[in-house]
Amino acid sequence: MDGDTSERNERSALLLLCILFLTTRLPGLMAIPLFNDEAVYLSRAQHFPDQFRSTIHDGKLIHELLLAALTHLPLDPLVSGRLLSVVCGWLTVIGLWLSGKMVADQRAGILAGLLYICSPLAIVHDLLAIPDAMLASVASFVLALSLRLNQMSNPHRWHAAGVGALVALASLVKLPGVFLFALPALTMLMRAMPPEQRHRRWEMVRTALIVTLLALAAFAPFNYGGAESHKVGALNLTLQVERLGRNLYQIGEWITIAMPLSALIIAGTGLATSQTRRQHLFLFLSAGLFCLALAVIGSVLYPRYILPVWVPILFAAGLSLSQHRQRRKALRGISAALTLVTCLWGAFFAFQYIRNPAYAPLTTADRHQYVETWTAGYHVAEIVYQLRTEAEQSGSIILASPLQPRLIHLGPTIYLNDDPRIAFIDIDMQATDARQQLSDLAAQRPLYIALDAEEIVAFDIERRFPELKRIREWRNPYSAMTFFLYVWSP
Repeated sequence: MDGDTSERNERSALLLLCILFLTTRLPGLMAIPLFNDEAVYLSRAQHFPDQFRSTIHDGKLIHELLLAALTHLPLDPLVSGRLLSVVCGWLTVIGLWLSGKMVADQRAGILAGLLYICSPLAIVHDLLAIPDAMLASVASFVLALSLRLNQMSNPHRWHAAGVGALVALASLVKLPGVFLFALPALTMLMRAMPPEQRHRRWEMVRTALIVTLLALAAFAPFNYGGAESHKVGALNLTLQVERLGRNLYQIGEWITIAMPLSALIIAGTGLATSQTRRQHLFLFLSAGLFCLALAVIGSVLYPRYILPVWVPILFAAGLSLSQHRQRRKALRGISAALTLVTCLWGAFFAFQYIRNPAYAPLTTADRHQYVETWTAGYHVAEIVYQLRTEAEQSGSIILASPLQPRLIHLGPTIYLNDDPRIAFIDIDMQATDARQQLSDLAAQRPLYIALDAEEIVAFDIERRFPELKRIREWRNPYSAMTFFLYVWSP
């Protein structure tokens, strides 16, 4: 009877958790305008499989395949892409709950899911059509299977191979997913075993590693993830040593604001409890190794890169809260206060984000990318409407774009891709004969080109192309960034 009641309570708590998740996510689905990386993935998805080589080179295979499948739905491509990330965020909550079941502490999984829902970084990236939410969801299931492996009395190699296959899947979602191998590896290495069986630890680790690397080896001839090479600074050791301190500082800032710090402190209190200390060490070490790997090799880091780290840390926090009854009264009070702070901070962030992301307490890096610079797609809808109007008035037009894949070029093509009145042409604006190429195209039909403020300077538009006349401009409401529309008018 008690078991049935407990199961009903667990299901009710999970249902409430799912409702809370949707309440904090769906109202803000379109709060942030189209982001540059979203435009890249959606554009490739619309032309799949024409740009499949670029998909492989970018190292986000699974995510882009699913986006390509969603392009057949009668929805705004940005809406369908972001809904995919919402589903992935929901799966992360389920994965955390499942992790609790693996250690026979469902309440820990429920509480970890609650903290994930209230995490500002999760709120933002569960609402963007980029692969980070999907990677976090896979991380939650890697964690659950790793914990299951640790609970088994006599695990076999095929169990290790199964976890390795899931890490391989993570690497095909996004290349840094391979660092999630720290979860099963530490599980197996920290597992208590009789002395005569300890050699099996390394056998299990080796099996999982081989299976993990098989996926990368299969795509290695196609230079899988090669586009990420410019973000790897480890090849220049002197420069990377200088970057290491900056990277660690940035990661610390992101954890403080976007986890937030109160959740990390809750997780840390578990180290004071002897019953869960081993599990907490495993969770902190796996998260730390992931962060350290990024800090050591990365030349460019963004907060979303460490979203998978939230999974083990928030589960550690869930374990800490679940065991609070066994602690001193003062420690229980501190944990309760920190949980309240975390939830209130998450509620405040979600409200501000839904109201206007520019007013939300975003990290500096996220504000720069999603709100203030050329990567933020404010006014894309107006630009699309303007181009449709020009095409309707002229009968047909050419929309020329520089070769660089910037948002101002990709954004309009996503929504004008099926308009037969508009022809899309890529031009190397740095070529010596670029002016002549544009003149030849303009002789066929009216020619338009959309540029951002940085490109105006970089290509010296006003001097090199005097025939281009500016007809409209759209200013970013939160920065000096401006988008311009030109027409060729000799």
